[in-house]
Amino acid sequence: MAGVPASFVEPLGMLEWDSIAQGWLAADALLKEAEVATIAVRPVTPGRFVALFSGDVESVRSALGRGIEVGGDSVIDSLFLPAPHPGLTPAIAARSAVDAVEAVGVIETLSLCSLVLAADGAAKSGSVELLEIRLAMGLGGKAFCVLSGEVSDVEAAVARGTDLARERGHHLRSVVIPRPDERTVRHLLDPQDPFSDFVV
Repeated sequence: MAGVPASFVEPLGMLEWDSIAQGWLAADALLKEAEVATIAVRPVTPGRFVALFSGDVESVRSALGRGIEVGGDSVIDSLFLPAPHPGLTPAIAARSAVDAVEAVGVIETLSLCSLVLAADGAAKSGSVELLEIRLAMGLGGKAFCVLSGEVSDVEAAVARGTDLARERGHHLRSVVIPRPDERTVRHLLDPQDPFSDFVV
């Protein structure tokens, strides 16, 4: 449901390394350090490694600290969200089905952690829905999120998310598309089907 919810989900921790080998080593170390549940632990383009995990506050903090320690100078970015928006995790690598929307917003960043931070802040800023969070696969290391809602709400959400990404120094570009064409929405949420308007 759109808007700021009454409750949040378990704390999230995230680390991003510029080395796949060091990423595996650091991810293993952080998993041994504390009892956390893994959401994503894998290589991402272009030759980076990411770990996203959840748990209680102290476990996530402890795991993050260990991952940063073992990762050393290969750590690109890190993130701790003690009270993430509940739409955050479902939107990662997921696409929501929508028919018509008043507006869509897209925030694009150069790091995965900064995008998750931006998406969380945008979702908490008002009555918007997170439709998708795409993290690096096939994007040359970039990440983006898509959200929808009324024009003014999307503008406010995108502005908030953009500010958070800029504070990290990883913001690339943000846009708001008022009254998007239904085909734009369809292709935005289904990039695997670029030729759906054509009949073979």
